Amino acid sequence: MPHDTIDLDLDGKVVPVPRELVSTLAAAAATRAGVSARHRDLSLLLGRALESGGASLDQGGVRALCAVIEEEQGDALDPAWLALLREAAA
Repeated sequence: MPHDTIDLDLDGKVVPVPRELVSTLAAAAATRAGVSARHRDLSLLLGRALESGGASLDQGGVRALCAVIEEEQGDALDPAWLALLREAAA
């Protein structure tokens, strides 16, 4: 049975993220993969994280993650997305 959370190492800070949110973020990054190598890399990394239970993002990966969150949520951030964005920015 898969874990309910995925451990994302955000440039040295491990944050448990709901599996559903990681899946949504991976899909959102994949939709922009054709125009951004960072988004492509992030989508692949998050896809592998769904299989393995964790992933490590460097500073560039964290920036790409923040960009995807902001692109997907705009000004009306869902609480789970906002919490992840705050962790990534810290």
